[in-house]
Amino acid sequence: MRTVAIVPAAGRGERMGADKALLDLAGATAIERVVATCRDAGAADVLIVRRDGAPSLPANLAARVVTVPPGGEMADSLRAAAAALGPDVAEIVVFPVDHAIVPAETLLAVLALLRRPGCGVALPLFRGRPGHPVAMTRAVFDEIRRPDALLRDVVRADRSRVLTIATGSPWVVADLDRPDDLRAAVSALHGEPWSTVAQMFRHRSHRSYRPDPIAAPTIERLVDAARHASTSSFIQANAVVVVSDAKRRADVARLCGGQAHITEAPVFAAVCADLHKIAAACGRHGTAVQAQSLELFLQATVDAALFGQNLALAAEAEGFGVCMIGAARNHPVELGALLGLPPHCYVVFGMTIGVPADDPVPRGRMPLPGILHWDRYDTNTIPAVLDGADDGMRAWARRTNAERGGYAGKPVSESKGWAERMAIAWGASSSYARARATLADELRRLGFGLD
Repeated sequence: MRTVAIVPAAGRGERMGADKALLDLAGATAIERVVATCRDAGAADVLIVRRDGAPSLPANLAARVVTVPPGGEMADSLRAAAAALGPDVAEIVVFPVDHAIVPAETLLAVLALLRRPGCGVALPLFRGRPGHPVAMTRAVFDEIRRPDALLRDVVRADRSRVLTIATGSPWVVADLDRPDDLRAAVSALHGEPWSTVAQMFRHRSHRSYRPDPIAAPTIERLVDAARHASTSSFIQANAVVVVSDAKRRADVARLCGGQAHITEAPVFAAVCADLHKIAAACGRHGTAVQAQSLELFLQATVDAALFGQNLALAAEAEGFGVCMIGAARNHPVELGALLGLPPHCYVVFGMTIGVPADDPVPRGRMPLPGILHWDRYDTNTIPAVLDGADDGMRAWARRTNAERGGYAGKPVSESKGWAERMAIAWGASSSYARARATLADELRRLGFGLD
């Protein structure tokens, strides 16, 4: 049973701004990925349909090329490919280059479906929506030869011969049409195989890193994604200073309590609340920013926090580890000077990013009723929540000692619960509070009034 894949790739990619077949998808062009997927799924031949005068494809592609005049539709490409099929072809896969990152296992599942008795058309679904690649028997595909036939007409002509299979890949319905689609595809190729919600549950703070550098384009992609976080009234009052220079990271570490993982990680991201851009915007229009406003300070700080959480999630989704560094507020004036921050800008927190070298035991979180309340805050749940948080903390300590020999090289107290730890950290003798007793004065020096 001979299977041939037809890859329509004749468009100009005007909305994308580039030839889709030649898009760089994490180190391989889109057409190279499609051809490899088709071959991995057992296609005996791959026919790529290109327009006359299109740019050359990568050398050594295991595929044949059929050309069509510019400006045609997909149906024209399929008819041109149909004319090039040999008589021994029994199955045809239509795999547009727009869907270049559909995995081989999806195509294998579609082909297995096509081979069921009575099936003439097999296609994948994502959340009930049909997509590509579409597989057809030769007899069904030959219907495309009619001058007025479209692919969708062939698929819909007889519902009884169509079988579908649900897939978890959104790329069967999401094509490469615009630059945003390309960014999403590249991020998916670099990403971990977890849904966004599953990735959230997997969060851990990493305090040991391998020396592997992170390429600048990777950082740019992560920050590009993170900056799409929600922002109050569209003020976008955040910024990030990425510190990759080893000596400068050592200076940062000195100002952040000497934490070794700041120097060990290849990247330290200083996440800033930034009113400087708004001050410049006000100045351009003959007014002054209300930097004394506590409300504006809070908006900028919340904007920075939302951006920072987005950045952490983006980094974790691509296999990196992160750790938030609250000690960036220990010496905000000195850290701001080191990073060249302008007035009305301060580091809300830092973040180490890198390939983790540790495997910490997940701490989990306090029981859900401590966070989730329905209609009004229920204080009656708090005693039980504290008991549950204590139990969770002690269980984490026991497991960390048994499986990791302690935390950060030291045994962890198995008797202290969460509540006792919070009382020590933030009670009357709080060292954290003492260390940042001058924070408000220092923020005022940086241009925030806090009135």
